[in-house]
Amino acid sequence: MIAAHKKLNALWAQGRTFLGTEYALLGGAMTWVSERNLVSALSNAGGFGVIACGAMTPDLLDIEIAETAALTNKPFGVNLITMHPQLDDLIDVCLRHAVGHIILAGGLPGQPSIKRIRDGGAKVICFAPTLALAKRIVRQGADALVIEGAEAGGHIGPVSTSILAQEILPFIKEIPIFIAGGIGRGDTVLAYLELGAAGCQLGTLFACANESIAHDKFKKAFIRASARDAVPSAPA
Repeated sequence: MIAAHKKLNALWAQGRTFLGTEYALLGGAMTWVSERNLVSALSNAGGFGVIACGAMTPDLLDIEIAETAALTNKPFGVNLITMHPQLDDLIDVCLRHAVGHIILAGGLPGQPSIKRIRDGGAKVICFAPTLALAKRIVRQGADALVIEGAEAGGHIGPVSTSILAQEILPFIKEIPIFIAGGIGRGDTVLAYLELGAAGCQLGTLFACANESIAHDKFKKAFIRASARDAVPSAPA
């Protein structure tokens, strides 16, 4: 058991150091669900909670960050949608609150946004759907990547998580890479760590947590559902 614990600590040491957490596990950003209660609970439990900004205005995000910080003194991040018309203003809100990690999602991040975040003292995490784009985002200055497969909830691509991991992990070593999409067990997390990942991102797993504000009827339907009940709501 001691040897296994030491091995695990070594495997995700890079991710833990990067996030400043006990576990190298990011909370996937689920719009209107990944808010102060769930985010703070994840961070307090040793993971890395992430606020889903979604379509929030800068004023709403300002309140959400402040309320989250009131519930935890542990690190947490903010997920911003790159296509948001007020992206620069949202970045500035995060920087005013000294948010340490900003995740750019829902599109390809522009180098000016990455630079704005890094110049403000925060770390930038970006999503990469292919190896070519991953290399490009690294050149633009991203501090870490999330590679997310078609099994994920949210903005998904056409390629499975396991294929993306094999495509990208062997070729990008200079920054931490977190794996996302269809991960719900510890042994699966371990498998990706052994492939070279710095950690994993889990979202759907927490949708039915007690701290989640999702409706009870949704939670009950979700728990009763099987894997085959999951379908994309729009074309990839």
